[in-house]
Amino acid sequence: MSPLPIVICALDDQIGKPVSELLQPEYEVIHFIQSLEAAQSEIPHILAGRDPQSRHTNNVGTKDYTRPARAVIFGRGFDLEDIEALREKVAGASPDPVVWIAGDPSRKPPPSALPPPNYPQLVAGVARKLLGGWVEAGGVEDEVILY
Repeated sequence: MSPLPIVICALDDQIGKPVSELLQPEYEVIHFIQSLEAAQSEIPHILAGRDPQSRHTNNVGTKDYTRPARAVIFGRGFDLEDIEALREKVAGASPDPVVWIAGDPSRKPPPSALPPPNYPQLVAGVARKLLGGWVEAGGVEDEVILY
């Protein structure tokens, strides 16, 4: 079975690379996005299975856009309201259902809080659990799952 193509959106590229590696082989991070502006311009293309022609380059993700992303994971630096607005904007861009995984606003850490040293492992573990549950349920619903 092919790995599920996903997009990770996080403000810190020091998180993106290790998380993308920890999610393999079941999940393939095809693109990594570091700002809301980039997410708004690039996600519609990625969900449609097209190269986003990104001007925001980084070394995270396979950049294989031949299969549309089936999941978009947002770090806690992104606001749920912005994610919901983006999700509405791109509705119908993907030929398949897409799961959007986002931080629960009621569980957001204080601005001064520093992530623990094992943060990439924690993030990958949560993402793997949520993605696995969605896939086991059939992966047939467009939905938002909060963590």
